[in-house]
Amino acid sequence: MSAAVTGPGHRTSNARMLHRPAAGRPRYRLVCLHHAGGGPAAFTPWLHMLPGDVEVYALRMPGRESRLGEPQHREPAAAVAEFLDIMWPLATDDVPVAYYGHSMGGALAYELYRALAEQGAPEPLYLAVGATAAPQRWATLPARLPEGDARQALVDLLRAYGGTPSEVFDHPELLDVALTVLEGDFRLYDAYRPVLPPGPVGCPLVAFAGARDGMVATDDVRAWRECAAGPFAFHLLDDGHFFLESQADRILRLLGDWSRKASKDAGATPVTRTCT
Repeated sequence: MSAAVTGPGHRTSNARMLHRPAAGRPRYRLVCLHHAGGGPAAFTPWLHMLPGDVEVYALRMPGRESRLGEPQHREPAAAVAEFLDIMWPLATDDVPVAYYGHSMGGALAYELYRALAEQGAPEPLYLAVGATAAPQRWATLPARLPEGDARQALVDLLRAYGGTPSEVFDHPELLDVALTVLEGDFRLYDAYRPVLPPGPVGCPLVAFAGARDGMVATDDVRAWRECAAGPFAFHLLDDGHFFLESQADRILRLLGDWSRKASKDAGATPVTRTCT
């Protein structure tokens, strides 16, 4: 796993994650799964903004950042199996765990939750997804990987997504790396075939959507309510697809609220709470 605890102001890492230890014994662990074409660096601001008693793990898929030389996963099951290997000792000790996944990471966080549940892991404090269509909507979604001139289409998608530094488009080597990662992640995304009907989520389920997200429809995110066997909340943010960065303060405040009331809400009737 990661290096020794040094306090909340420091972060440690290994190839498979960014890790910010808590100050002393953690109140809970927050595990973050990144979007297609990205990496855990997208959660770097969260490492500095979360309370010191929260331990943070931002998982890193192969083919990017410090895992650049490793082949990318081509099937969601392979990614989930790797995450399961990382998370099992953390999800089964006496420190509660919570999950946030953004876009592709939301689908993988849900599948990781299901895999842990099937193996008898305790329910997490919550499962949160952002800019991710509910699994039962997956069959109606178009393929992510474009046909024809895939390179130019991928460049256009990188620009449309936002979140890619502008200098990447001015350097062919950096652009090639970014396009390779994005293409591999889209292949994985397009290979995703969730089990239907989707398995229920027993812990609190929180879904975030961007009102100006051109990639994921609001109703497809709101449809996570159908997966909730316990408390459910839907938050509509006035932003685009990458609100995990621009709306970090608000997201972390809402997730902090859920971490504190998760036990109290256990077993409650699902209810939609919408914020705009």
